Amino acid sequence: MGLRFGALGCACLLFFGFLLLGCGAAEEVESEVQEVAEDPIDTIEVNETEFSLDPADITLEQPGTYVFKAVNGGNVVHSLEIEGQGIEEETPNIQPRENSELKVNLDPGTYKLYCPVGNHEERGMVGTVTVRAS
Repeated sequence: MGLRFGALGCACLLFFGFLLLGCGAAEEVESEVQEVAEDPIDTIEVNETEFSLDPADITLEQPGTYVFKAVNGGNVVHSLEIEGQGIEEETPNIQPRENSELKVNLDPGTYKLYCPVGNHEERGMVGTVTVRAS
């Protein structure tokens, strides 16, 4: 009787082991597919100073994932935010002479690009990103 339960226990362990192994493999493949799908089309550098963005108006030829590299060339803290079409993403605060990257997936349309720190937007740190339909 003990032998039969021992064999049954081994069979159960093997079954659940294969089940767990199979689930892990499926998750790994799904993860690899997501990484490929999220590769950025381009990196756009945006220089931030007191109180402007350069470039302020950006046109992208196709929808997709882009990286915005915000470079703080100023003397005070800045940040970079993209807002519109249901998206509102921003970098953390960027210290002078530092930079930060913002990865966003953009659909066709127009987005507002600005510095959300204090009154920087009102003082001129604002622009647009236009994404054309492919």
